Amino acid sequence: MILTDKEILAGLEKGSIVIEPFDPNRLGSNSYDVHLGKTLAVYNDDVLDARKHNTIR
Repeated sequence: MILTDKEILAGLEKGSIVIEPFDPNRLGSNSYDVHLGKTLAVYNDDVLDARKHNTIR
């Protein structure tokens, strides 16, 4: 689903979209730019089971 900037802002106000922390400078005309953090989780198993907690290294 592609949302316009106005639809994203409306969703934030209504509470149907949550972006924390929200930075208006990252809001594009139809996107919100996100960035990876300093760490990356890598799972131990090749196949993930959504019914259980999957361990990471």
